[in-house]
Amino acid sequence: MSKQLRNNIIVLSLAILLSLILNSANILLPFMFGPIIASVICVRCFHMEVEWPFWLSQIGLVLLGVQIGSTFTENVIFDIKDDWLTIILITVMLLGLALIIAFFFKKIANVNTETAILSVIPGALSQMLIMAEENKKANIMVVSLTQTSRIIFVVILVPFISYFFQGSGDNRSAKDSVVNTLTEALTIPNILLLALAVFLVYVIMGKINFPTRQLLAPILVLICWNLLTGVTFTLDNYIIAAAQVIYMIRIGIQIAKLLDQMKGRIAVAIAFQNILLILLTFVMVLLIAMVSDHSVNELFLGAAPGGMSQIVLVAIETGADVALISSYHIFRIFFILFLIAPLLSYFLKYRVAKDSINKKF
Repeated sequence: MSKQLRNNIIVLSLAILLSLILNSANILLPFMFGPIIASVICVRCFHMEVEWPFWLSQIGLVLLGVQIGSTFTENVIFDIKDDWLTIILITVMLLGLALIIAFFFKKIANVNTETAILSVIPGALSQMLIMAEENKKANIMVVSLTQTSRIIFVVILVPFISYFFQGSGDNRSAKDSVVNTLTEALTIPNILLLALAVFLVYVIMGKINFPTRQLLAPILVLICWNLLTGVTFTLDNYIIAAAQVIYMIRIGIQIAKLLDQMKGRIAVAIAFQNILLILLTFVMVLLIAMVSDHSVNELFLGAAPGGMSQIVLVAIETGADVALISSYHIFRIFFILFLIAPLLSYFLKYRVAKDSINKKF
């Protein structure tokens, strides 16, 4: 047995053990925090070199995508179409908050405007890194560290805030929830057909470099499945737990490695930026909740400046409307990809061209 395989088995075993202990103690998100704690212990305390298989974490994400997609029933989709104004409003307001915070981040971190803007835009890690690579003035190391370290603040602060507001307001997904699990509702040929469809869509999205395909491919397939067949289901609890464990181990390893880089002025700026963005997002949704039919928890999780995978795990645990919350994050991905990213790219190129002209004169 190779050293790397042995280390992976140790991390996995510890992650499962801690998850079960947290679950028995009724701790929030036990199968999310268990793997994170296990990974940090192995990397930081035992000084183990752990390289968690990328494909394994991707399987976990795909399974979470299937669970998200399974919640998009015909009734839920019909309800969500009436929420587009709120979805657009929250997305625009969140990005506006991010740009305001970028000004303060620039001052504290002592970086230029390009680096500050690319560091604070939430929910578009890969796109921001690509733009940082293309822009000569942006500091890609700062952008990368700031964007990836947001995971630390999201997995700590978002569940903590959400916990105190769970169950507030109506939960539409509860009304439309299905009793049958995957293994009860589908035959093996149907499961294989779904798996093949997800794989093909995933490959096609990969060919065109589409972002977040690990989640969007199964979501798209499951929406089509629900609308065409009417045979809805939810993943078995043990499948959801397993998906969380194999995905969150990778996140835990990233967090453990990021802790070494969180030092000095940049660390203060990153902490300030992420905490302020999350707290101001919460204040924003409190105001919107006054004129909305949705609960504070659902609005907050929909607006939360984190990756959709981590936010949806909190939504599942707190009994929030997974389909509605996912729709916020899916819209944000497309909004940033097709509107914000091109506008930012144009703005950054304009600044470079302007600087070059000024230098000539």
